[in-house]
Amino acid sequence: MEGPRAHREKLADFNLRQAFAGDPQRFAEFSLDDCGLFLDYSKNLIDTRTRELLVGLVMEAGLQQAIEGLFDGALVNASENRPGELVGRVHDGLWRGYTEKPITDVVNIGIGGSFLGLQLVSEALLPFA
Repeated sequence: MEGPRAHREKLADFNLRQAFAGDPQRFAEFSLDDCGLFLDYSKNLIDTRTRELLVGLVMEAGLQQAIEGLFDGALVNASENRPGELVGRVHDGLWRGYTEKPITDVVNIGIGGSFLGLQLVSEALLPFA
């Protein structure tokens, strides 16, 4: 079975229009709707094998355990030797916005196709790290 690098090379000629034309269920297969969150990743250069490889990497990296640790207050920021407390503080209403009201929503609006949204959030939250 091919690994991530070989698969990436195979996808070099991937054509999204052909992928949709060849698979009427592509939208259903590559989208999720759960807990009030809708995620459509069908319009990305991805196929079933890509998803399998990504899930394998997630499992190998122990991401689920790391997420659970973050919510449980485990040490997740080893460089600063402190636990991940922010999530709990936000959920408990202790971390507040500029109005001194508890934070209930975060909105990040972007046009897609770049890392700028992530960069915006990272830079905006840096003073609070």
